[in-house]
Parts: sequence; structure tokens; C-alpha cells
Amino acid sequence: MKVAADQRSVPNEAYLSIVLVAGIGMFLTTLDSGVLNVAISSLVQEFHSTVTTVAWTISLYTIVICGCIVVFGRLGDRYGRLTIYSVGLALFALASLLCAFSESVIQLIAFRILQGIGAAMLQATSAALITTLVSPAKKSEALGALAAFFGLGHVLGPVASGIILSTVGWEWLFLINIPICLLCLLACRYVLKGKEAPISKHQPLNFSGSLLLSASVFFLVYGCSQLGAHHSGTYVYILIFAILMLLFIQREKRTANPIVALSLFRNGFFTVSLYAIFSYGGVTRLCMVVVPYYLEQGRGYAPWQLGLVNLLLPLGLVLTSNIAGRLMGSWGTFRLMTVGLCCMLVPLLILALLPPNWHLSVVCFMLFIYGSGAGLFQPSNMAAIMQTVGTAHQATIGAVQRLAQNVGISLFTAVTAGFLQAPAHDVWIGSRNSFCLAAAATFLGIAGFVVVKQYGKLKSFTR
Repeated sequence: MKVAADQRSVPNEAYLSIVLVAGIGMFLTTLDSGVLNVAISSLVQEFHSTVTTVAWTISLYTIVICGCIVVFGRLGDRYGRLTIYSVGLALFALASLLCAFSESVIQLIAFRILQGIGAAMLQATSAALITTLVSPAKKSEALGALAAFFGLGHVLGPVASGIILSTVGWEWLFLINIPICLLCLLACRYVLKGKEAPISKHQPLNFSGSLLLSASVFFLVYGCSQLGAHHSGTYVYILIFAILMLLFIQREKRTANPIVALSLFRNGFFTVSLYAIFSYGGVTRLCMVVVPYYLEQGRGYAPWQLGLVNLLLPLGLVLTSNIAGRLMGSWGTFRLMTVGLCCMLVPLLILALLPPNWHLSVVCFMLFIYGSGAGLFQPSNMAAIMQTVGTAHQATIGAVQRLAQNVGISLFTAVTAGFLQAPAHDVWIGSRNSFCLAAAATFLGIAGFVVVKQYGKLKSFTR
């Protein structure tokens, strides 16, 4: 994508408000997707529960986001992205308050589900706020900033969680969200009032299609979450997903107002871009699971060292995301995505081929390089996918992009857990197999772009 020359620009204060409001929503949802990972043992003691039960506070949050996100994207295009985003902020704040005052683990799980619904509203509309409110001249830069907020949530999550648990108590893992949400709500009400992009209130909501899609994704993500535990019903859930997805596709072929036009998948660039964000989400989570697991189980490193190592990947992402936003106009999304994937592939191959006694500094450097490539890839992928549809469907297509990434995270997490826990393998072999899978998935994305470039027809936005 080359941004067309356009001298129009929003005032600096309005531009910054849009980027901050959209970015903070993405930041909060990613922060809260991982903030409880560090707190599991504390919550087990607080509620006199088990690790398996407390882990549902993390799993169900992700499952609910995946199941609801496209529905809220559709609602955003129908009733206004800023409206749905504001409701999401209010619901996220309310759920955070309820989580903080939970008196049992069951209450905490229930309120985390509510928080996941609010997070789905925010993730569904964050990118659409930028693509519909920011002028073309600054849109690429704004998407780069949004990707930086996304990475920042992963950077600060473990750090903030550790500090809060060591000082003021687990309740503040949730209470800290409330003032941030309230400030964003004030900005939506007073700074961004009147700047909402035009919407089509005559656009049908397609409730039956949304219900089928949400149900199918729910069973897929839930089934994936059970793969690592070798649950007997796992394949039943995945079979239900397949049946519901087939019903969804058949229905969408017949309806005049599909949630996502299936004709988009005839565009090779769109299809490969969607696969690339799916594999990117999964591979990135794989790296942040496998490296600390091996360092702890196979090399005996302390937890605080693992936390520092895991910061390097999102740190690289944050540092290069803004650079990608500035390069997008001259390089185009196709080149940036390809370069980013290549930068991600090299460290994955090295990590897959390293001997078991590799030096920690090498791993740290590889994770930083991977994160730097991810920072080039993510904002350009977001821009490419968002531009496949018109202004009227920006929230829906943005939600589809986030859905693909979240499903990749769930699926790769489950497969990685299987590699690491396989009784016939030691920790190193499981880690190496995981990185081989990650390298293969990333290479497939690069190969897909090369094939489409050479033999497919690329739309104008890819040049």
C-alpha cells in the first residue's frame, strides 16, 4: 500500500487523541490477557483453589474475545465504532471493578468473562477508529503507533503484575484499569465528540450468521485449549467447530449481506495476509512460552531472569512499529510484510538449530531480532487487510484480523504444550520441535506472498 498524497490532516491534538484512545484500548486488552499469568500462584492461595481452576480466568478471557469480536465489529459498523468502543470501555472498567472485589474463584471467572466481552468490543473497533478518523496522510503512522501499544501491553504486563503482587495486592491488577478507562471515556465524550465517521444504519446485522460464526469459533478455541491436557472431548469440540463453520459458509454464500464477503478470499494477497497474521499470532506466543519454559526446566534459570528475557521480543516490536508506520508510504505493505517475516524467520531457524547448551545472550538477541521483524510486519498487515473493504466495513474487517491472530495464539499454544509435555521427548527436543514448527509456519507465509506476487493479481493497495 502506498498512501496517496493527501495534504489534509486532522489537528495535532485531535490526531493524538484518536491514536491514544484507540491505542489504550488495545493496550489494556493485551495487558489483561497476560497479567494473570504471573498471579496464578497468588490467586490459588487467595481463593484456596487449584491451578487448573484458576487457569480458566486466563483461558475464558481469550475464548470470549474470539467468540464475540466479529459480532462487535459488525455492530460497530452498524451503530458507530466510537459508540461500541465507548461501551466496551465502560464494560471493561465495570468488569475490572467486579474482578477486584471477587470473593471466590467462580466469581472471578464469571467477571473475567464479562471483561472479555468488553475487551472484544475494544479490539474490534480500535483499528477502525484510526482507519476512519485519521486522514490518509497520517494513517500509516497511526497504525504503527497502534501496533506499538499492542506490544507495550505485552512488555508491561509481567512487569506490572510482579510489582503489584509484591506491593499492594492482586486486586490492583484490575483496579489499575479503572482510571485509565475513565480517562478514555472522557476523551471519547468530549474530545472525539462529533468526529465519528459516517455509518450506514441500513446495513443488516446478520444475526444468524454472527451467531454461527461466534459459536464455531468458541468451540474451536475451547477445543484447542484442551489439546495440551489430552481431554477426551477435545476432538468432539473441533468436530462441532467444523460442522458449524460449514453451515456458516453455506449461509454466507446465500445471503445478500455476508459478515465477511467470501469473494475476498479469491484475492490471493488478502488470503495470504490473513494466514500470515494467524501464524504470526501463534508463532509469537510460541516464542514467549517455549524460551522461558526451556530456560527454567532445562537450564535452571530463575523466574526473574525469565521475565527479563521475555521482555526482549515485545521490546523489539515496540521499537520498530513506529518505523514501519513511517516506511509504509514509500515501501508499501507487501514489501514491509515480507521483510518483517524474513526478519522473523532467521532467528527461528537459528533457535531450531542451536545446540542444547546455547548461551543466553544468543537467545536474547534472537528474540529481539524476531520482535523487530514483528514490528515491521504487524502494522503493515493491519493496513493491508483493513484496506480490502470500504469505510462501511472497517470495524468488521478489523475484527476478522484480530480474530485470526487470536485463533493462531490459541492453536499454537495448544500444539506447543503438546510438544513440551510429550513423555517420549526431553525438554530440549520439545523446544526444538516447537521452533521447527514456528519456522515452517513463517516460511509458508513468505512463500505465499512470493507466489501471489509472481503469479497472482495484486490489487492496487499492495503496490
